[in-house]
Amino acid sequence: MTYVIEGTGALVNEKGEEQPLKAGDFALVNPDEKHQYRNKGDKPFKMICGVPKEFE
Repeated sequence: MTYVIEGTGALVNEKGEEQPLKAGDFALVNPDEKHQYRNKGDKPFKMICGVPKEFE
């Protein structure tokens, strides 16, 4: 689970598809799902990412 605290960005899946994210949004990434985050703005893209211990 990811919570965006500042900026604008995107969650990018394995196919390169982007899901836009902005401050206040949550995003869920399933276990073993390949992904990345991209900053889409001109300011820092800050987020909090919580990973359950069993998926570390």
